[in-house]
Amino acid sequence: MPQNPTPAPAPASAPHAVPPERTVLGYGLALQPTGPDSIGHDLTFVDNGAGRDLALVSGADNLAQNLAVALLTAPGSDPFNVGFGFDGLSVLTQDLTPPMVQEMLRLSVLRTVTADSRVADVVDLTLTETAPGSRRWQVDASVRTVLGSVLDTTIGEVVADD
Repeated sequence: MPQNPTPAPAPASAPHAVPPERTVLGYGLALQPTGPDSIGHDLTFVDNGAGRDLALVSGADNLAQNLAVALLTAPGSDPFNVGFGFDGLSVLTQDLTPPMVQEMLRLSVLRTVTADSRVADVVDLTLTETAPGSRRWQVDASVRTVLGSVLDTTIGEVVADD
């Protein structure tokens, strides 16, 4: 038996290597709105040929979905991550002018979006009131991910119903 056997060749890259976008931006279960107000969400199923399976979302789609969930989650309501969530609706209890309310909501959305470690910076963030006096704002964002790609998405709606 030789003292110094020749080392085995390095394995070739895996044929099913995970794309960096999925590795860095993550993956999870796909959610769909349960109604027209887009506040409630539920799991999504897909046909896999032999039955039904839970649908998955990955990469930029996963990040967009997670940002939307963050805006729908009250801070402190996730027992595993008490810092997760959107605290912007607290500004509606203050005596502020409508333009100041919108700016304070915008700052709260910005704080929530930038809290995600996958977001390098926010390129643009727009809150558009869906109807005058409705107290509902559509949130559109353009964020640069830590991979350098830009994700343009409608994150969802911030609702302040009485």
